[in-house]
Amino acid sequence: MGQYDRKAQSQRKHGPILSSSASKAPARPPPIAKPEWRGNGYMKKAKPKPHLDAPKDQPTPQDQCLPVELQQLVLNIFKDSFAASEDFEALIPVLKEVNEKVLERDWEGAFGGEEKREGYALRWSPSRALAFANVMAEFCEERAEDDWVQRLSNSSAKAICFGGGAAEIMAFAGLLRHLRSDAAGRPQSELDAAKEDPSTEASAPILDLTLIDSADWSSVISKLQAGATTPPTLSKYASASARASNAALLSPSTLNINFTQHDIFTLTTTQLRQLIGDKPILVTLFLTLSSLYKTSISKTLALFVRLDALLPPNSTILIIDTIIASISQPIPGSEDVIEYTMEQLTDRALLGKLPIEKVQVQGKGKKALEEEEKLKPEIRWEKICKQEMKVNKLEEGLRYPGSLENVKFQVLAYQRL
Repeated sequence: MGQYDRKAQSQRKHGPILSSSASKAPARPPPIAKPEWRGNGYMKKAKPKPHLDAPKDQPTPQDQCLPVELQQLVLNIFKDSFAASEDFEALIPVLKEVNEKVLERDWEGAFGGEEKREGYALRWSPSRALAFANVMAEFCEERAEDDWVQRLSNSSAKAICFGGGAAEIMAFAGLLRHLRSDAAGRPQSELDAAKEDPSTEASAPILDLTLIDSADWSSVISKLQAGATTPPTLSKYASASARASNAALLSPSTLNINFTQHDIFTLTTTQLRQLIGDKPILVTLFLTLSSLYKTSISKTLALFVRLDALLPPNSTILIIDTIIASISQPIPGSEDVIEYTMEQLTDRALLGKLPIEKVQVQGKGKKALEEEEKLKPEIRWEKICKQEMKVNKLEEGLRYPGSLENVKFQVLAYQRL
């Protein structure tokens, strides 16, 4: 062994010394591809995924057009109209079953009994009634010059509610009380005096309201109508002044209600014509239209075609529905589906294709262009309201024995030209 040979016990512990010019970091593989022009196209940079903590769009609060005192009166009528409101705990099993059946779209199972219908009216209708009433009140303020709004504010009007029930009747009752001071109920002493006066004439209804639904809501509607037009029952300890001023929400002759139990899709043209009449009316679909589309897109579009043909000019269709209301349609011969929004389908039914500029196309003469123009649908509607994300936040201080909730919704409105 040479003089300068390293002994085994003195071998270097960490291997040979690296060259100072060599990088200590692992080698980075070359990029597979980067955004650049390649051949006939441009390879776009991938969109970044949204961060979980990124801010999301929030619904716009609905204006509380109805005074809180009036909203409380509406809630009181719900509470006083049904005996089941005295024990909400006993209703929990019924409400659970109703909710499950509604989610399964089993309408017969959800609303097949009177107890279920009353439970639904007590649990979900009060919050919705307040939301619907505030939306309609705001609509009447913004569209004050519309024919139907003028009729409701100054003389008499007519409305049809497809899918109408407890929430709709109380929403219109609250709206009437808000818009017309002459619609308010009078104390019992004034009513008794009017009965004794032979010269007193019965006043004509301010609103003729027709409600149509496949479930039998007639008993629920009758109880709520009686509650809205009858002075509330006072405590036996109520003062004389309280008894003298005790009055109903509405005068009995103010609101004329007709309920029809019928499948909306099977209404004939003759039946619709009789319901609509020959004067401008309001047609409402409150939390109903997306359900109709999910049942059958073609039947729902056919309903709009008939409404287009039958509704008089200046009539209005007002739609309130859930914010997320997408409708899926399977593609024939494929496992894929097409997703539509409720607005897209309704625009297609009432507005047709968007107008395009008349451009002379090469190879087409004047006659061919005229023929194409004739085939285009005649647009007889105008979209007058679109609010994509709204929430009706309950006023502080409202009292109710059951649960109340903030209702999130979207609003669409179309007017017949």
